[in-house]
Amino acid sequence: MTMRRLLTTANKRSIKEAFKGNAVFRTIDAAYKEQETQMATLRFSPEEIWVNCFIGFDQILKNRDDIGEITRRMWYETFCELRDDAQEASRAFQKEELETATSCIVYSIIACMTASDDWEIIQHTETLMFQIAEHSELDTIATPFDNNTESNFAGYIQRYISTGKYISDRLESPKSYADPINPVCTPQERTKIKNGVRKRLEFMKGYLPDSEILIMTSSNFNTMIEAVEYLIENDVVKKQVTKISTNLPVSHLRYTFYLVYKNEGKCIKRQLWLEFLGETFAQMQDNAASLSKHFSDVPDGYDKYLKPKKKK
Repeated sequence: MTMRRLLTTANKRSIKEAFKGNAVFRTIDAAYKEQETQMATLRFSPEEIWVNCFIGFDQILKNRDDIGEITRRMWYETFCELRDDAQEASRAFQKEELETATSCIVYSIIACMTASDDWEIIQHTETLMFQIAEHSELDTIATPFDNNTESNFAGYIQRYISTGKYISDRLESPKSYADPINPVCTPQERTKIKNGVRKRLEFMKGYLPDSEILIMTSSNFNTMIEAVEYLIENDVVKKQVTKISTNLPVSHLRYTFYLVYKNEGKCIKRQLWLEFLGETFAQMQDNAASLSKHFSDVPDGYDKYLKPKKKK
């Protein structure tokens, strides 16, 4: 393993930026930030707990035939490697601090194993729980994590396993930091996405097919583009006090933004595009509950918008 278990300040900043949408990272950060402030000498950070969590979890995923042996050694090998890295980095520590850090890591691995919904993996969590109990107060390790576990944690882990791509393989340098499930776009990529989305939505400045009815006013179009670009730039849905009105059928408006998500906007989470629709458009206020279920449904007659009538 070329990735060290302890990080520089620059590494931590890069990881926080690259994985800010990662459900495991967000859970660990919320759960163990207080632990870091209590470790006055070692200063073992949530970013380091997260890195070590994936070092261990990926080892399990890559070596399914040896899960029993890997988990039997997991706590002790993690502790020893942390201790050795700390000595090389001249980071002062106490044994109790390293035990706490190791237990936070191992409990994070347990949570990932449990979320896998794979009995072949889950059956080995008890081995790790015993190891934590031998060295730490289990409640003080488990309770903060359990209280801060994000609702999409299990879904993330299951998608992560299905990709066959390992975060620990991407941690050799900040240039290769990337989440295989939720990659964070660079500023250049976001600019490219905004240009592509604006081009796809350009037809909404025109008329309904075979009609003299504008799809939307120029003012509403500009407001919509501002809201779209705000989402792309910030990964946050902009609140719209006054909802935007369009003359597109609900199904056509919904499918338009499915195409945006599928083609240009995959760097932005699907759920954010759904939230965008519900927050931005007046006609979606009574249809928000069905957005996710019907997001990708192709409405009849949609191909007429591919060559819309030009505005006079």
